[in-house]
Amino acid sequence: MIRQGGHHDLDQITAFDGFAGCRSTEIKDGRLTVLEENGNVVGFIVESLKGLLGRPYIEYLAISHHYRRKGHAAKLIKAVEAKHTANNLFISTEATNTAMLSLLKKEGYKMSGQIANANLSGADELYFFKHID
Repeated sequence: MIRQGGHHDLDQITAFDGFAGCRSTEIKDGRLTVLEENGNVVGFIVESLKGLLGRPYIEYLAISHHYRRKGHAAKLIKAVEAKHTANNLFISTEATNTAMLSLLKKEGYKMSGQIANANLSGADELYFFKHID
């Protein structure tokens, strides 16, 4: 089930959340959506508060290690897409994240640009968009 995240989800999210930022604030702002399976939060997605240049932007997407490669990330992306029809939806990932790059290609996202050496690892950050009809 895909639903808005709540503060009661934080313990489960923390177990697989590798991102900076405050999930509690994102929950309070209504920007965090979770994917629940058998009573367990197995993934989450966060929309940016201000977007990217005023357009919708997916800020974070994470799936618990044991639930990866089962279509859960695509389900969360589609849930956000459903909110933003007749618009371009943006998302980014590190150039070294081959699983995410593959997913974005499969879901019809097109390269929009990149920022060299943007990440602490030195990897480029690649930006993608999809026009949502």
